Amino acid sequence: MAKTYRAAIVGGRRGVHHARAYQDLENMEVVAICEIDDQRRASAEAELNVTGYADYEEMLRKEEPDIVHAVTMPTVPRHIWVEPAARAGVGALVIEKPIALRPREAERLDAAQEGTNLKIIVNHQRRYLPFADKIREFQAEDKLGEVHFVRASTQGEITDMDTHLMDLVLLTVGDVPPTDVWATIEGGETYQTDLLNCPENLIAVYTFPSGIRVFFESTRQALGTADFPGSNPRCNIDIWATKGRMWWRENGSWGYLLDGVSQQFIEPTNFGHDDISAQRRLTQAIATWLIDESQSHHCRYQFAKLGFDAIMAAYRSALKGRRLTFPPHLQEAEWEQLRAKLTV
Repeated sequence: MAKTYRAAIVGGRRGVHHARAYQDLENMEVVAICEIDDQRRASAEAELNVTGYADYEEMLRKEEPDIVHAVTMPTVPRHIWVEPAARAGVGALVIEKPIALRPREAERLDAAQEGTNLKIIVNHQRRYLPFADKIREFQAEDKLGEVHFVRASTQGEITDMDTHLMDLVLLTVGDVPPTDVWATIEGGETYQTDLLNCPENLIAVYTFPSGIRVFFESTRQALGTADFPGSNPRCNIDIWATKGRMWWRENGSWGYLLDGVSQQFIEPTNFGHDDISAQRRLTQAIATWLIDESQSHHCRYQFAKLGFDAIMAAYRSALKGRRLTFPPHLQEAEWEQLRAKLTV
């Protein structure tokens, strides 16, 4: 009989939404939820029909989950979930994006995961959309050819949307690091407190290996998206390559036109619907990876860490006021300098 993987959710807000992705999957089930707020915990317990805990390590000890799915606010450092899960014998840990807000948080997460055999997955569920499937297919079969230019733009909080946008950019260029970046930033974003966590607006030009150029825009007003047919400024990406072009709009359409093909492929998109199937596929792929090491997850930690480093490289360029090669990475002291500059 096939093993059923026991999943424990951390976070009673958005965590309930993520827990629904486990429903009706044959080899996965949610067995517990951890939430420090009494009211939210009680509500989540009732909706999911599972045991609730206020203490993370108590839940791990009593429930012995195979998977921990931590869905918490960006202000909660991600590294705190890693070592307790590893000690408890958890096989896979899912963490929310962004993986960190500043360099020292990323360093702590790196140190925590390097000391374990834990499979860490970051919830960049857009890698499980049909658009992303087609990118991987085209890359494997060389149908698009060499990518020359990518235009990527999103509207919203940097700590929410630009991590998803950068993740898709990396997917389109083959998940390799940039060679250099030139960026500008403006404004200060906050999360529930007066503490400045990151810029409010970011515009950057990245260069990747083989000369690929990426225009990357993450702003409150989405300056570059109004002219995209069928676009919604929340998240958009366009890819121009030697054998054709491809695009995706979070709410609009996705499609492609290849050289030698007279008619373009186009399908409508609606993220309110698409998110459900993408999250479900991401969730099922966790069990697939646990069963078969060769079936590695599309959202594994190293891709998200590369995305974080690329965004921090843009911060560093903005701080220095010039085009910079990559690496070196943004240092914690530089992050503090940037924060002071934006505050002024």
